[in-house]
Amino acid sequence: MATKPMLVLGLMSGTSADGIDVALARISGAPPHLHAKLLGHTSSKFPAALRKEILRVAEQHPMAVGELSQLNFRLGEVFAEAALAACRKFRVAPKSIALIGSHGQTVFHQGKPAPYFGRRTASTLQLGEPSVIAARTGITTVGDFRPADMALGGQGAPLVPYADYLFYRHQKLGRVSLNLGGIANITVIPASAKPGDVMAFDTGPANMLIDALVEHFSHGQQRFDKGAQRAMKGRDIVPLNALLLKEPYLYQPPPKSTGREYFGEEYLRKLCSSAANIERIPTT
Repeated sequence: MATKPMLVLGLMSGTSADGIDVALARISGAPPHLHAKLLGHTSSKFPAALRKEILRVAEQHPMAVGELSQLNFRLGEVFAEAALAACRKFRVAPKSIALIGSHGQTVFHQGKPAPYFGRRTASTLQLGEPSVIAARTGITTVGDFRPADMALGGQGAPLVPYADYLFYRHQKLGRVSLNLGGIANITVIPASAKPGDVMAFDTGPANMLIDALVEHFSHGQQRFDKGAQRAMKGRDIVPLNALLLKEPYLYQPPPKSTGREYFGEEYLRKLCSSAANIERIPTT
């Protein structure tokens, strides 16, 4: 049965933890024939100290359970503030928003089951308490998208395939959508595809690793390569490219997902060390 068009806010913070993206969309129809139109988009940065704490937790540094709980609720407040700020920017009254969809901030992701207390277990954890968002905004808030997928046997990532399907499906053309977020992922949409025909998986690191390299070599003065200024001054290091292309994750068959647990601080250190060793090799 068709439903009346409704306004929805989508909140997203990616692996890079740059900040919170907010999208305003109008959604109409009913599954599997939903129609979505993007009406507006904005973003807000995390406070520097809070971002530092998010990255510390995501890199699996020790943390008391109480601190984790505090961070969860504090991020809920920040997400709520971002939603209300977006409403002001879009000149939309919060009471006209039917719901908020909040992904939260991923701080741990184990897509494939691993041994844990006698049973193979997969898990994921996102912070940014939806109950706080709902209470502060007065808008029904939906979350836990990754855990819901994993509970049904999925890997919880990537999250974008259904949106790709809604926007890019075609009766005669097959399409592939590449998303270069903190982690890169692709969505394969065959011609005349139904939702179950779509395939998607994480291909490897993207902006997360680039941002980390920029922050490392700028000694914390820059968080990303604005305007690709650093990239345009660089050069191709063929042996390093060859080494990167041997990364075992690239050869894992889908479905697969990854994150900061694999391509985080330790991977950055190994990458910098490998680059330094290669650069010391004399050219012939």
